[in-house]
Amino acid sequence: MKKIVLVLGVMVACIASSQAINRVECSVISTINNANVFGHLSAYLNVNDEQAADLKNVIEATQSRLECAEKSGDATAYGNALHYNFASAANILTASQYAKYCSLIRLTVKNRHLDRHPF
Repeated sequence: MKKIVLVLGVMVACIASSQAINRVECSVISTINNANVFGHLSAYLNVNDEQAADLKNVIEATQSRLECAEKSGDATAYGNALHYNFASAANILTASQYAKYCSLIRLTVKNRHLDRHPF
């Protein structure tokens, strides 16, 4: 009986942690929204002025959506905000620019996870 209760407790903890809002992605979007960082991102992606303005708008909207989702604790809205970011970026950027954008976001998130949990 004790083993069943322990297993159920571990399962509930795993499910709760997997659905919790991940502050790392929120901080990555917030960092990208910084004017200096966004300038470097634009240069790295080699975007034109129109693409840069559109991408900046998407990142600002994403940050706003993520902050609202985080305040309300709504994991679905959080996921939708991230989906919005990547879907909108795909519509703005060329295929090669989008591939660079995705790899940069993924690498940054991975590095921040490693910074928080080094072992």
